[in-house]
Amino acid sequence: MNKNNYYGHPDFYELLEKMKEIHSNKNYDYSGEDDPFKNFRMSENMGICAWKGCLIRISDKFSRLCSFAKKEEYKVKDENIEDTLMDLSIYALIAILLY
Repeated sequence: MNKNNYYGHPDFYELLEKMKEIHSNKNYDYSGEDDPFKNFRMSENMGICAWKGCLIRISDKFSRLCSFAKKEEYKVKDENIEDTLMDLSIYALIAILLY
């Protein structure tokens, strides 16, 4: 579908493209070729179903965002606010798939 056929802000669709790239790159780093959610399923070894394990990761990101909202700075410079929000968005989609 052509971008012109979408409704909404064009930058939103650019972010979706960026999400695909981030997800692909992190999947390459963290998961096995046989199971793209292998790293998320590791929580099952501890009796926590994968989608709930993903919720824990979401809560970590949300906690980081709440802290940032109060302090408006990160001491760890490896991840900025945009990175945290992007990860949160990706984790939410993964949680849907795992559920």
